[in-house]
Amino acid sequence: MKLSITSPDIYAWLIANAEYLKGAYVKKVNSYEDAIIIKMHKKDEGNKGLLLDLNGWFYFTDLEGELSQVAKYLREELDNLRIENIEQLNFDRIIRIEFSFGKSLILEMFGGGNLILLKDNIIEFALKYREWKSKTGNEKSRSIKKGEVYKSPAPPTNPLSLDIEKFRSLLTENEQIVKILALKLNLSHYSEYICLKSGVEKKTLARSINEEKIIEIFNRINEFLKSINGKGYICNGELRCINMDSCEEYNNINDAIIKIALKNEKETNEERILKEQLKTLEEYRKLMQDYKIMGDEILMNLNAYDEILNKIKKRENPPEVISVKGLEATIKLGESGMEIPFNITKKASEMAQYYYEYSKKLSKKIDGIQKVLGKKKKIEKKKETLQRKRFWFEIYRWFISSENAIVIAGRDAKTNEEVVKKYMEEKDYYVHADIHGAPSVVVKNSGITDRTLVEAGIFGLAYSKAWNAGYSVGDAYWVTFSQVSKMAESGEYVPRGAWMIRGKRNYMRNLPIKIALGFIKYENTDILMAGPVEAVSSKTNDYVEIVPSESSKTDLAKNLSDRFKYPIDEIMKILPPGPGEIVDDRRNQ
Repeated sequence: MKLSITSPDIYAWLIANAEYLKGAYVKKVNSYEDAIIIKMHKKDEGNKGLLLDLNGWFYFTDLEGELSQVAKYLREELDNLRIENIEQLNFDRIIRIEFSFGKSLILEMFGGGNLILLKDNIIEFALKYREWKSKTGNEKSRSIKKGEVYKSPAPPTNPLSLDIEKFRSLLTENEQIVKILALKLNLSHYSEYICLKSGVEKKTLARSINEEKIIEIFNRINEFLKSINGKGYICNGELRCINMDSCEEYNNINDAIIKIALKNEKETNEERILKEQLKTLEEYRKLMQDYKIMGDEILMNLNAYDEILNKIKKRENPPEVISVKGLEATIKLGESGMEIPFNITKKASEMAQYYYEYSKKLSKKIDGIQKVLGKKKKIEKKKETLQRKRFWFEIYRWFISSENAIVIAGRDAKTNEEVVKKYMEEKDYYVHADIHGAPSVVVKNSGITDRTLVEAGIFGLAYSKAWNAGYSVGDAYWVTFSQVSKMAESGEYVPRGAWMIRGKRNYMRNLPIKIALGFIKYENTDILMAGPVEAVSSKTNDYVEIVPSESSKTDLAKNLSDRFKYPIDEIMKILPPGPGEIVDDRRNQ
């Protein structure tokens, strides 16, 4: 389960920390993974960094981060502005930071998160532009679009301004009390605590609660809110803004948030699916066994069951019948017999056959689940053979240049966006093949020369349409960080994964479209690298050279798998997007 901060936790954080923010000046904005860090300074109180995480967290941090394109834009917009106020909108998971000169920054911590910059409440920029339709679907209920007035979601009832009459009106619905407290009042998991303290079973339907208990619950809500004082607690590994049983106390909830947010105890999607499959497997096994036993039971007592079924059809009420609902009757023979559902329109022999057939169907389903689990075990076994340190750049296309610079490129529109936004810094270079649809290539500058830029150009060409088209040479260009922008000219549109390039492009002509593949040593770890021949050959004497051809990519991957004793699917991931062939094989020459 993915954890995130709740509305009461946000309220507690503001109690503890809002005063520092008021009057502080923005000095820098950086990026850190899916978050933005606002570096600020306040006279007599020093420097702090506020991390705004789209995944549902915000807190003070010492992390430095790096300058991405988004951070660069926000830095320009917010530089040296004074923070006038910070507030939680409608007791929701929304933070609004107000700056001087009418600027505001909104952090929405739901629905995948969003970061929105406003000027006089008009949207100037958003990480995610969206639109929501009304329930009727005829008109939009809310949109995040440039140039429009910012409108927060339909607010829940704010418990901080709740009176008893308003609370009574919420309890007219045929809904569980715990859900009304959690969703209508944004009290999240604290709603269970309030039910417990009120002496009300959490699943009680709200409309059935008497006046005495309504007042009790209302008073407990107010007590809960008044007990929030800015302290934080970790209770059984979870963040809390009030002291509960067996809790570790922190004077400022920010310290508790840091400990929770950085703790990696999230259940992966794969683990959740595996648990569900194992649970289903056990349920199917039990049902299969039960249906087989039911079939056997009926077959051994055909005459007895047929006699009972005939009596039911004559509207008699034999003592063996437990219940009758429509065409289904539940029958039990003797004290120790099984309760077996029957379709009263069928004979006992037909029901025995039905249970046998259903048992067989479940057996096939069990076999299917076991095959899936068996495949997963094989995958896990394969992962064990590949178990080693994984580096951050391996989620992208990558190589280490002959000058030991890390070079990364996107695999698709999403990662083309990421490599620039997240990892391109002021000193780095942007490289692109001179062909439409080529990946964005970022060269991390560690004191490189034109040699690495040429290698990056070859790399960009190899993983572009040029490879699929069978080209042997192509052109590429490089630019600096300041020339790369997401801001389009008037009337133009920059799609996801694409970037605007301003100023002079430094072209590299007639670059060979050829790559090499071989094991290299990086930070004492052996990694199979695909990259320009010069880059690979500078790090190993054992490699192959590959060029575009009409040969099957699958056949090429099989040959390379045999050659390097490496899983074929892992090799497919690092090969260029099209057919190719080995033109030279250097075996430790």
